[in-house]
Amino acid sequence: MALEIVWTIRAIKGFEEIIEYLETHFTEREIGKFVRQSNEFFELLKQYPEMLERTGRQTNVFRGPLNKYTILTYRLKPKKGQIELINIRSARKKPLK
Repeated sequence: MALEIVWTIRAIKGFEEIIEYLETHFTEREIGKFVRQSNEFFELLKQYPEMLERTGRQTNVFRGPLNKYTILTYRLKPKKGQIELINIRSARKKPLK
């Protein structure tokens, strides 16, 4: 059963920041590639919601690479049938404490 993906404001902001960076430093081709890869990843995530590694802090929270340069954090909500995207950020940024 495929789950619904729900974006938090923080995840939207992080995704937009990555797109802005790509717009500044790369061409439309790379932006399109990033968006396409992200969409493909999210479709796969809907089918296999536990494919990334669980965080040690909270149950049902997972973190891992969306691609080589991007880290995704999400919460699995099986009762609601949802995957809540908590954060998307560049892997080059310093981690949150």
